Amino acid sequence: MTAPVNVMAHLPVTQLESWYRLGAGFVPESRDVYFNTTDSDGIRIVAGEPDGWEGVEFILPLDTVGGKDGGHVGPQSVGPKVLYVQGMAVAPDARLLRLLIARIRSLLGPRRAVVWEQHDYGAAERLGLVCRSEGDFRATPVQGNMNGGVATRITFTLVAASPPWKFTVGNPDVACAGLPTGDIAGRSYDKDYDKDYGGIFNPGGELQAENRGDLEAWPVFEITGPVDHPVITNDTTGREFLISGSIPAGETVTVDARTGVVTPGGYRVIGRPWSLAPGDNTVRWRATFGSFDPDALLCLSWRSTSS
Repeated sequence: MTAPVNVMAHLPVTQLESWYRLGAGFVPESRDVYFNTTDSDGIRIVAGEPDGWEGVEFILPLDTVGGKDGGHVGPQSVGPKVLYVQGMAVAPDARLLRLLIARIRSLLGPRRAVVWEQHDYGAAERLGLVCRSEGDFRATPVQGNMNGGVATRITFTLVAASPPWKFTVGNPDVACAGLPTGDIAGRSYDKDYDKDYGGIFNPGGELQAENRGDLEAWPVFEITGPVDHPVITNDTTGREFLISGSIPAGETVTVDARTGVVTPGGYRVIGRPWSLAPGDNTVRWRATFGSFDPDALLCLSWRSTSS
C-alpha cells in the first residue's frame, strides 16, 4: 500500500533573501544543512533570520542591588545568545524528507557543538556562532496551499557561548613571517686584515594581521624552528609572550591563544598569549639569544570576531 503524498505543501516567504548553514564545523561539509536553498535531490528548507542573532541578554545579579533608592550598582554581565530557529522543509517524497530530518537530528545531538552561519548585513560578511542544541528538535507534518511535495515544519533552539561572539567562517586568515638577517657595518680601513669587522644581527620578523570585527580575536600561533626562546609581540597592543625552550629545525610548536594550550606539551609559555585588537595589528617576533636561522617561521591563523 502506498502512503498518501501531501501535494499541497506550502513554502512561506522569508523576510531576508539570505541562506543559513547548520554545520558540523567552521568549514562547510557535505553533511551540513542549508536553509533557503534547494539541494540536488530537490529538497528545499526555508527559514527567516532566527530571533536572537542580533539580540543580547543582560544579567544583573541580586547582590549588585544597593544603590540609591535600591538602584542597581556594579557591572552587568552578558548572558548566552539564544537562537530560535523556525523553518519549513519540502521534499519530493517522504523518504527524502525522512533522510533530511535524520541529518538535522544527527547534527543536533546531545553535547555536540555545531556552527550556525549566516550573512550578517551589518558586518557585510558571513559570520558564524559556535552553539549547542537545547530543548526539543521538532519536525511536525503540515498541510499547505501550494504545490510542493511532502512538507514538515522544523523548530529547534541553539545556545551560543557566553559572552557571545561571532566569527568569520570558512578558512581562517593566515599571515607568516620569517627571521631575516641584517648586516652590521664595521669601520672602513685602508689596509687589509685577516679578521672580518662587522657581523650579522637578527632584526626579527614582522607581519600584519587584520581583525575585521569589532571584538578581540584569539589567534593560533605556529612557530617552526630553528629558534631559541622566541618572543612574540603585538606592537599594536604592547603585549608579548615568550616560549621557553629551543625549538629545533623542522619542529613546530603551536600555541592556542584562546585556550592557552601548547603543543607539544614539553614547551612552556611565559606571559599570556595575546589577542588581536579590532583593526590592523603589527606583530613582531625574534629569538631571545643563541643562534638564529632565516628558515625559522612564525604563522598566525585567526578568525575575525564581531559582537
